Order: sequence, then C-alpha cells, then structure tokens
Amino acid sequence: MGWNSPRLAAAGGAGRCSFRPRGWRSPPVTWQRAPERGGAGSGGGGAEFGGATSGLGASPRLLPPSSAGPGPAAPRPSLPFPSPEGGLGGAMSDLGDWFRSIPLITRYWFAGSIAVPLVGKLGLVSPVYLFLWPDAFINRFQIWRPITATFFFPVGPGTGFLYLVNLYFLYQYSSRLETGAFDGRPADYMFMLLFNWICIVITGLAMDMQLLMIPLIMSVLYVWAQLNREMIVSFWFGTRFKACYLPWVILGFNYIIGGSVINELIGNLVGHLYFFLMFKYPMDLGGRNFLSTPQFLYRWLPNRRGGVSGFGVPPASMRRAAEDQQGGGRHNWGQGFRLGKNQFNTSSLAHGHLFSSYH
Repeated sequence: MGWNSPRLAAAGGAGRCSFRPRGWRSPPVTWQRAPERGGAGSGGGGAEFGGATSGLGASPRLLPPSSAGPGPAAPRPSLPFPSPEGGLGGAMSDLGDWFRSIPLITRYWFAGSIAVPLVGKLGLVSPVYLFLWPDAFINRFQIWRPITATFFFPVGPGTGFLYLVNLYFLYQYSSRLETGAFDGRPADYMFMLLFNWICIVITGLAMDMQLLMIPLIMSVLYVWAQLNREMIVSFWFGTRFKACYLPWVILGFNYIIGGSVINELIGNLVGHLYFFLMFKYPMDLGGRNFLSTPQFLYRWLPNRRGGVSGFGVPPASMRRAAEDQQGGGRHNWGQGFRLGKNQFNTSSLAHGHLFSSYH
C-alpha cells in the first residue's frame, strides 16, 4: 500500500503536530518540538510545552503517542480468555462461595456424593469395588464397601435424572435440618447420620441392597418432615400438602421415574425409627431415652453458641403435669420454618432435655 502525503494538524500552538496516513485507523502519530540542549528559557521566542520552554529553531523529533498529551485512547486488545472480573473466573468464584456457604456436614456429604460417582464414571476405580456386596464385605474383609455404597450412584442415561433429584434432596433438606433443628449442634446431627447409616447398612446386608445413597437421604428427609409436620410445602405441578406427607409423596414420585420403592421405603422406616426413639417415645410417651450422642462426637464437633433451635423445652412427662394444672391439651408441634428461608420456629421442637446435659 502506498503512502499518501500526511495530513498535518497544529496542536493549539503547543509546538506539536500530528499526521495520519489515509486509510490508517490507529491513533495519530504526534510530532513535538524537542527542547534545546542549552536548557529551558534560552530564547524569548520559544513555545511553551508541558511546563518547559523550547527553542523555535529546534528540529522536531518523533515521540510516542502516550507522551503527547491527551488524545483518543487506543482500543484495548481483546484477551483470548475471560478476565478475572467476570466470565469463567467470576463463575468459579461464585461457585466456590456457594459451596463454602453449605453447612459443614452437609458440605462433605454433598461433595462425596459427587466425587465418588465421578470417580466410577471416569473409570479411575471400577464400580465393582464401590457396591455393597455382603460376600465381599464379610468374607473378603472389604470393609470400605458400606462407605462407598453410601456415596456411589451409577450415573447413566437411564439414572442421571434420578441421581440429580436425590442430590437436590440431599442438599435441600440436610442443609435445612443442620441449620434448623440442629443449628449449632453438629455432633448431634452427625450422631443422627451415623445411627441412620448403621441401620441402613445392616438392612442392606440382610436384604442384599447394593446402593445406600437414596435410603440415607430419605431418612434425613423423613426426620425433617416430622419435625415440621404441620408446615405446608409445595411440590411439583403446584401441589400443596403438609410436610409430614412429603416422604411418601417422594416415594411415589421416585417409583414413577425409577420403578422401585425399596430404597425409599427403607429410608422412611429408618428415619421413623430415629424419630421415634429420640423424640416421640421419650417425650410424648414419657419413656426412657434410648439414644444419646457419644461424648467423643462432642469433643470432635463441639457445639457452637448462639444457634437458634428448638432445644431446651422440658420433656413431655414433665410438661404433662404442668398442662394438667393449667388445663392444657395436646402438644402442638408448630409450623417449623418456611421453605426457602432460614427462619426456624422454636415451638416446633420439644427435645432440649435430650442434649442439655452436654453443655
């Protein structure tokens, strides 16, 4: 491409001019008068530039456009990767913040339920070693199988949707139970998970159940539903009903999309066993307390002060005498907390005496 004569433009008498060849879209190149070697102020007819005085007889020289004073800024080059302020970097930062906001125990359970199926899907470990097989566990002493069977799920075209639904139930109801009824008491929540898990493992060995993820999730969901049994919850297609019916509605829903209800049924029965032994029998029926959190869990997961929960209410056997004197009636379990909010009604629980001795 040939060069045409440059187009010169005076810069307000500041001793500079610019030229731009025709068809050239980059910023103009600026010429400035260089100051004399004799120093500033050597001639009375000098032109002032940048706070200094240059001689009129000095020859111009080419300076970079950045030092030529204000002018049109050059366009910033586009990067081949997203900037840290947005794009992929911002999405990863938001994902990390969301993951750290999950309650502690639910966070590790949720992460394990993603990592172990991913390991099996990628073939890093054969899924054959992740199932619960009674013969391999008892006769071959492959003691890791009850743990891996709790986190593993064979994700594929026919099971992917069922896996995602149960993963959502895990995150949703385990988080609400850990930050609601068990807020500030991680040891008590861990004991509930361990009790349910041991019962499910025994049942799985007896009934030859190879996967334990869904039963454990359903047991936690059942406990949450019983502690908030009078709350109105919304399900798919706008259906609304009391929370106490939610585990059985999900059982029917999983039967439609999965074709089996054994896992959901075992989970509901185990959750009912924990709820009955921990809450119903010792409080409402005045029986003895068969379950209590071991001390080593309190040393490992100490209670946090300032949590909002329903602990601290007298047991039903002590409460019944006061109600008879005041003409009180049946205990009201309350409304619990609304879906989507972190508000918990302290009148929804009546089991503070179960853990009061550990403070």
